[in-house]
Amino acid sequence: MKKNKFVIIGLIITLVLLLGARWFAPSQPSLAFSPNELSGTPTPFSSMESDEIPPADFALREESINALPTPIPGETLVYFSPTDNDATATVLFLTNTDNVAHIVALRGFSYNGVLVYSLNINVGANSFLRLASDSIAAAPPPSWATPAPIITNFTDFTYFASLSLPKGVKAEGYVLFNPGTGVVDPRQDQGAIPLRFSTDPASVYLPNIQSTP
Repeated sequence: MKKNKFVIIGLIITLVLLLGARWFAPSQPSLAFSPNELSGTPTPFSSMESDEIPPADFALREESINALPTPIPGETLVYFSPTDNDATATVLFLTNTDNVAHIVALRGFSYNGVLVYSLNINVGANSFLRLASDSIAAAPPPSWATPAPIITNFTDFTYFASLSLPKGVKAEGYVLFNPGTGVVDPRQDQGAIPLRFSTDPASVYLPNIQSTP
């Protein structure tokens, strides 16, 4: 009887500890960005979640209307194919050569054209921003620390993406490889492949082939 009493007390204590850990556990930062989010003060972002886990509302997004973004008058809409899984990452550069700040619309789409990623980026006048789809090493070089990169986190479910570039804003980028840790370390040579940007989404995958020299 006494033995059973100790077992019951032990179960009660275990249950209390489990509930307490769940209640006081720190919440994880969200990986999703709202379409109207502005990043005026970029800050590094770190997540222990896998890039190969779909966004929380991915199933709901599959029911959305399949449509590419509508071009914004006066801006250049370019497409590219990012890579962002547990062993690769995409790095983007945005340079604003204009004397006024601009907002760059970044959109990501699944294999069937459904919008799965949306971020509006505030690029200050005559300024430069770097974006990375994975977290940055804790001690990046000074050139990466200021200004701090914006973490885009496309995940492996973004098959192609678009940038709407206002007048004076330039874009460049590349795909790099990491050891599967989901961390970009600029101090290490991780290999890079330049991104192909195009105003025609089809040519991102099927570039024009010249039949004559």
